[in-house]
Amino acid sequence: MSSLKRPSRIHGVIAASIGVIAVGPGCISSDPATDRLRVDEIAGSRLEDRFDATNVARSPVLPPPAWNFIDPLDADTAVRVAFQRDAGIRAALADLDLARAELAQADLPPNPAIDLAIGVAIDGMSGAPAIAGVTQQLTWIWTRDARVDARDAARRAAILEAAGSMIALDAEVRRLHTAVVAGDAMYELDAAHAEATRRTVETVESIVDVGEASRVDLDRALVDAAESAAAATAARSDARRARIELLNAMGCPDRDPAFETIGTLDVDRSIPDEPRIVELARSARLDVAAARMGVVEAEAGHRLAGAARWPEVGVGAAWNRNFVDRQAVLPGAKVTLPILDDGSTQVAAARARLEAARLHLLDVRRDAIGSARSTREALVRSTRRCVDYAETVLEPAIEAERLAESAYREGVIDLTVLLLAQQRRVEVERRLVEYRLASQVERITLEESVGGSFDLDPLPPVIPPIDATPKTARTHPSLPTGRTTMELSS
Repeated sequence: MSSLKRPSRIHGVIAASIGVIAVGPGCISSDPATDRLRVDEIAGSRLEDRFDATNVARSPVLPPPAWNFIDPLDADTAVRVAFQRDAGIRAALADLDLARAELAQADLPPNPAIDLAIGVAIDGMSGAPAIAGVTQQLTWIWTRDARVDARDAARRAAILEAAGSMIALDAEVRRLHTAVVAGDAMYELDAAHAEATRRTVETVESIVDVGEASRVDLDRALVDAAESAAAATAARSDARRARIELLNAMGCPDRDPAFETIGTLDVDRSIPDEPRIVELARSARLDVAAARMGVVEAEAGHRLAGAARWPEVGVGAAWNRNFVDRQAVLPGAKVTLPILDDGSTQVAAARARLEAARLHLLDVRRDAIGSARSTREALVRSTRRCVDYAETVLEPAIEAERLAESAYREGVIDLTVLLLAQQRRVEVERRLVEYRLASQVERITLEESVGGSFDLDPLPPVIPPIDATPKTARTHPSLPTGRTTMELSS
């Protein structure tokens, strides 16, 4: 019975040795700090002064220090507030943290299994058998690279998607801020027209009083003044709604929209040429780069599925003592042969996922190029239309209204001609505001369509793999790192 109370020292040494060999900790940390810094670098290089990592680091429920909801609001301040308050970019960062944790998990070996048993004699004889053993699965050793590469590709894609969510938020807030500026311009036009028609009513009333105009002219002036006043009221409501939408995008939907904005609707005539737009959309867009990482992940998954054709191996050792107190050390191994399930279905599924990932990359790249070209063409059209409309339509409309007012006072024309001239001038100015709004919105959208800035180098964003040497970036010996056969052929 003394051997039960004090096990042999060699048994402890064997168990400890097996444990040290089998339970080696993984080398990849689950701390996502470096990945978040990479997101900040990508977003900062594309958004420049509009991005500040400290805004993202602040709590989204705290009041923003960048704006007090009273001072006039410019576009850059609106973007900074949105970066602090938005929940979407933080959800993307949470997905990145999850991807990092899954990568660290993929690098860990499976836990060893420990077996313990003790027997009790039921025939009245003395003695008590005992068994102690440990088993470690070894298949993870030759599947580690594929598992780590797959999770690492997902991590790199999550970095790109998180940075892409920031670029998308920046573009959305700037578009909505431009819409507020345009709404204010529309209201100013309609309010000015309402004031002009009110003065026209006063003029007609004075002419009617001296008998130089009929009551019909006064009725027409009153109707036109009422319509212009109603239009001004509607424009004020539209401007307020645009502010509410901007506050919602900034993460402040419950704030008072009674604030002023700073901004203009000036037209920028500089437009990148189409070949550069195509090259940036093809290579610099973050969603294209994320889709490329999807191919890398699928390639690693295909390699991992191929390992299912190999036997699963486990090794271990046990200590055994029988009824007569004989002791033994039992080294052994466990091999699971792929006979009934030979892994062919897993390989077929992985091959299908790889093909789907390649087709998704092809579709994303084509859509990126097509949407960028379409947006550029819309920008060219709206910019040219703004310039032509201001020079060939607005100036003659203003001059026609001035001449009509003079002619009506002299009695050369009737009131209908004057009212039509006023309406025409207001319609032209409103349409010009719409064209300028469209031009600015399309410019912002085009910047988003090429990756966030026209000044980017036409190169894919570089997200280094977790290991020093990438293992899954190639699908053909002659292809450069990170490119695929389908990507280059498209």
